[in-house]
Amino acid sequence: MTDQTGVPSALLAEGATQTATMQRSPLTSPALGSGLEDLVRPCGDGRRPRDPGRVVDRPTLAVTFSGGGFRAMLAALGVVRFLADIGRLGDVRFTSSVSGGSIANGLLACRWEAIRDAGFGTEAVDRLVLEPAISSISGSSLKNEILLNLWRTVGKLTRTDLLAQALDRRFFHGRTLESLSQGCRFVINAANLVTGVRFSFERDVLGDYVVGLASTSGTGVPVATAVAASAAVPGALAPVRIKGIQFPCGNRGEPLLVDGGSYDNTGMGAFDSDKYQDVFLIVMNAGGVFVTGRWGGVPVIRDLARSSSLLYRQSTGLRTRWMVDRFKAFESAAKAGQAPPVSSRDGILMGLASDVTGPNVEDWRGRYPEHRTWKGKDLAFVPTAFDRFEPELCRLLVYRGWWLTGATLAQYHPGLFTLPVQAPPLN
Repeated sequence: MTDQTGVPSALLAEGATQTATMQRSPLTSPALGSGLEDLVRPCGDGRRPRDPGRVVDRPTLAVTFSGGGFRAMLAALGVVRFLADIGRLGDVRFTSSVSGGSIANGLLACRWEAIRDAGFGTEAVDRLVLEPAISSISGSSLKNEILLNLWRTVGKLTRTDLLAQALDRRFFHGRTLESLSQGCRFVINAANLVTGVRFSFERDVLGDYVVGLASTSGTGVPVATAVAASAAVPGALAPVRIKGIQFPCGNRGEPLLVDGGSYDNTGMGAFDSDKYQDVFLIVMNAGGVFVTGRWGGVPVIRDLARSSSLLYRQSTGLRTRWMVDRFKAFESAAKAGQAPPVSSRDGILMGLASDVTGPNVEDWRGRYPEHRTWKGKDLAFVPTAFDRFEPELCRLLVYRGWWLTGATLAQYHPGLFTLPVQAPPLN
């Protein structure tokens, strides 16, 4: 039996069923422009994060830290150390992170008041953040700590719960989101499997633009839970469920959170809006690198893994090129003495494997030698893991983040910052 168009009724019925199913699920089609854009739409709620304000008479800074396990965490801490060395850590008003970078972000957030009270200096950063982090990472394996406690997941606990508990013992010591300082807007990012967008944890709010933002007041959500959700690599760790919190558009599904790098591994998404045009953005991307050539492994599994790497490379590459183009537009307008275009931005972006070159970099390299290898391999190839790192490797990764920040600023923004007198130790 057919309708007037000649299409069999059975197919029409099947199509109607598929349409109804698609209307129930925001993940039916991953393609925007498919005619189903209304399935992923803004909540329309009015709650927004608190704005920490701007620095007077000099650039307000925002920093973003990528995923990449302890490799990314340590490189991010190198950026923090550099900003303390040049006397500008106190000018940071915005931070954003995913996965491994979120451990560094969480550490900075939990120690912010103490670092501020000590004048945002190098000594305070070393004592309160850098040395405790290196001691923890080099002292024992976070991965093994979780494996030894897997028996506890027989009950209600998940592997991600174990990660959150271990992170809290090592780094965050019971701090909650709502207890963080108002002086800087710390954003820890996960990805929401239900809505398909970035889900953020902040001091005042948590949520995404599809389910809306809920207040953290009275929730007691630990910083460790936010970081664990941000680092919950699909497959290795269970998704994090956010229960007991009412979101404005909660009818769209209870949030189910995984690694923030699944959506944006650079962490830039939190601050890529035009309303942050007056903020100087510093991006440290210590994510994994794509190696060309043939690859081995089990058929099908290896192909799926390679395809996942291609998708990661595509999304990160597109976001990076887009931001670099915005940086160039800002620079061109400044050189011409014109007002910068609305969509332009000012700042720097570097990757752990970046080759920073230019006349200004040579002077920087002469003052501070570039150390970028460990046991004959580039530091960018340090495994993405939460395993034990040797103390020397920890300090090399911190130095690499520190060195790249200075080299990139020296090349693209000479004279904007006073260069440091000494570098962080390598042993």
